[in-house]
Amino acid sequence: MEIRVVEKALLTGSQIDNLEIGAREVSGALVFDDEGRVVQYASEWLTTLTDLQAIAYTSAETYARNISYFIEFLSRRPENVGLTADEMLLRVNLTVLEDWIISQQEVASVDRSTIRNREGCLRSFYDFFSKNEYRDPILEESPFPAKFLSAKPHLKQVVSASLSDLVALMNESRYERERLLLQFMYDSGVRISEVQRITYRDIQEAIKFSNSEFVSSKKIEAPVHPGYAPILIRGSKGRGNSIKERFTIITAPTLKRVASYHASPLYRRYQAKFQDRNDCPAFLNSEGSAYNESSLSKMIERRSKSALKKKLISKKVHAHLFRHGSAYLMLQDPNLGSDFLERLVNVQKTLGHAFISTSERYTSIPLDIYDSIADSSSGGMRSKIEKMAEVVERTKLRIKLGDKK
Repeated sequence: MEIRVVEKALLTGSQIDNLEIGAREVSGALVFDDEGRVVQYASEWLTTLTDLQAIAYTSAETYARNISYFIEFLSRRPENVGLTADEMLLRVNLTVLEDWIISQQEVASVDRSTIRNREGCLRSFYDFFSKNEYRDPILEESPFPAKFLSAKPHLKQVVSASLSDLVALMNESRYERERLLLQFMYDSGVRISEVQRITYRDIQEAIKFSNSEFVSSKKIEAPVHPGYAPILIRGSKGRGNSIKERFTIITAPTLKRVASYHASPLYRRYQAKFQDRNDCPAFLNSEGSAYNESSLSKMIERRSKSALKKKLISKKVHAHLFRHGSAYLMLQDPNLGSDFLERLVNVQKTLGHAFISTSERYTSIPLDIYDSIADSSSGGMRSKIEKMAEVVERTKLRIKLGDKK
């Protein structure tokens, strides 16, 4: 099956013979069956949800994949031979749904959390066509019962990247600009999608805040302590597709490292292209542009594969593991809360979790994580400041005058 999700894409011509249209911007989602025909109801559902900003466009892709898996399951049932995808979807009953849950568990060996997510997606689809205010219902009621059919997911231990993993990946890069970006992501706990929205101005505001002895006109819901600075993050988890601002904290060693990069001829050369240099992205790729989510993910993947091949790390590392590592470090930093509960609330605020229950996943800390953040000589806990200073010492490269990357 094929899925197309677009936001304000320019449509310049019709794919239908003898139909002419003018150039226009379009947004929405299209789901195609294996014969290239549009699955009408799935496409309408996703297009409406994105138009209402009930889900993000990236989420629409996930929803579309989930319903495509369900359509594939339906197409294998003998009673559906010769039916279109839309016809199959409208004939679903409780027995079919129960068979689908069993097939996910016993045949496809899908884990509980994935099955629960897929069921939630299908519930949304059937609710849309049976009870919503945006269209006339085509079903009398949803085939789903009130309670979930799938088993409750097991509570999984959060997997994170340790500081040794971070250092290993950093040292696989020949470029200081990449190394300091990885350190910044780990220290601040930002999402990979948020990096491109951090600007030179944001870094300067954090430096100014530190130098002015914590005086600010802005309301900052982040712990303030000497050696740390709050930095504005334009978050990716706002309602619908909106940007939700929050403050996270960054340690002085990391902030100074970024400031040193910003003072280099390499950064200044690209910054000069901006009408207002304060709008220049804080982190630039080899071409002098902001990292997008895809390019940053691929960069981290390359460094991870290289480190894994050399057996410097024991597992594949991706960007979200840095975020988890940042949460663990904050929970064990006595500078960032007088007790564990206060530090947990600070994790929620700085990482941008909507619910404290999300942050509570970090409350059970494995021994390997504890060892990575504890002082091996005394058994005590070192602060993030000390840890980040050590990372700088072990990884920092000098940016030379003639460097082009």
